[in-house]
Amino acid sequence: MGKLAVLSLSVAALAVLIGERLITLRHLSLSYRELTQNYLPNCHHIEGIEYGAEDITVLENGLAFLSTGLKYPGLPSYSDDSGKIYTLNLLDSKMKIKTMNIKGDLDKDSFNPHGISLYTDDKDGAVYLFVVNHPQGNSQVEIFRFVEDENALQYIKTIKHELLHNVNDIVAVGTESFYATNDHYFTNGILKFVEPFLSLPWCDVVYYSPQTVQVVAGGFLIANGINISPDKRRLTWGHCVTTLRWTVNLEIYGWAATQTVLNVYFMIQMIHLVLRLSGLRTSSLKSPR
Repeated sequence: MGKLAVLSLSVAALAVLIGERLITLRHLSLSYRELTQNYLPNCHHIEGIEYGAEDITVLENGLAFLSTGLKYPGLPSYSDDSGKIYTLNLLDSKMKIKTMNIKGDLDKDSFNPHGISLYTDDKDGAVYLFVVNHPQGNSQVEIFRFVEDENALQYIKTIKHELLHNVNDIVAVGTESFYATNDHYFTNGILKFVEPFLSLPWCDVVYYSPQTVQVVAGGFLIANGINISPDKRRLTWGHCVTTLRWTVNLEIYGWAATQTVLNVYFMIQMIHLVLRLSGLRTSSLKSPR
């Protein structure tokens, strides 16, 4: 009888935990919202990208670069073809995409591009494209040099590091330096599923350069897109499943951003918890700019 009672309590506790997690994830993902379909008069489909574009970055002259064909663990994939990079001239009314030729010693068959970022070298005007790549489910960053007259990418090097274990997006700040977001803490497939289910805020933002590799901010749930202001003074990134957006003033905080962001994050989490327990809505709560 005692064993049956323990088993019953365990099943009940598990059911409560699963129910609470599902409700929390529904709240975080804003799935309760009713979406209104908008019809934009100047919006039209650009043909030629069969398996979806993942990221886009644009040069000052209006030339856009698109990464496509991402195969992400846990999400459906509709093609066995390797990923591709396209260019699109946004100033051309024809809106025709062009496939970029990748030159150099890169395994093109396993090319699986995710986030991308452009950097223009002030010294010689050379344009570099940084690409987050996931060959065989791994995580690394490829650096290419843009060959404009050939609409090609010349492969330069691959960057791997233990802190760059689940890179989602990237913003380049030098010819070999960048900030990147990790969208998971674990690398194991099962644990990567458990992580968001338990709402574990263990993702981070990493700075990489040949001289320094360091976590500059942490305590996030599925850190996603990242970008930097035109004056290079403010770094901004977001969560995938919340309305929070984080901005760090690099000029003020520098490497001290980590503890500052963590303190603010946990303060906001406590406010969320209090408001949820009191029955108030929290969808309007914003992070500091």
